[in-house]
Amino acid sequence: MRLILIALIFAISIPAFAAQPGGDPVPPTKTLSMKPAEQLDQLFGKLHQASVDSKSVEQDIWALWARNPSPTAEVLLAQGTAAMNAHELDAAEQTLIQLVESYPDFAEGWNRRATLYFMEQRYDASLVDIEHVLALEPRHFGALAGKGMILRLQGKTIDALKTLHEALEMNPHMDSVSEAIKDIEKNDPNI
Repeated sequence: MRLILIALIFAISIPAFAAQPGGDPVPPTKTLSMKPAEQLDQLFGKLHQASVDSKSVEQDIWALWARNPSPTAEVLLAQGTAAMNAHELDAAEQTLIQLVESYPDFAEGWNRRATLYFMEQRYDASLVDIEHVLALEPRHFGALAGKGMILRLQGKTIDALKTLHEALEMNPHMDSVSEAIKDIEKNDPNI
């Protein structure tokens, strides 16, 4: 059960890209005249409304996180993600290294590389990249959920629980994170 919950939480860190026929991420609709930071603020506000279609809002947030002023950065992100999805992990790593070195202010580049390192069970390297993500985008609920999972795997249960609660504060609709919190509280004698 524990591994299933971890897999479910991790799944939110690699969202399926909504794609147009050409393979480009679909930008959030209705807010194209706003700056990305303003769009994110608006979307996070919606995410905390009880009657919201949370999956749609989450997709819009992920799409914004995947956007970058440089088309090259977006191409590298897409290539790295495609290589990860194809389990071509060496190719994914090379692409994502190039991405974070060339565009160090692109939080989603760091997040994808953190995800790759998690897949490879390189947890300390993943945590380093997650810290870069959170320094650039403190509301990144995917990175927070991933950090919580890693801390749990490392036996740092109290820190994991705190981080998972932070993720849930950013996105209260993550059922897998709620389940992980319940599982920790039920099964960990240190809590």
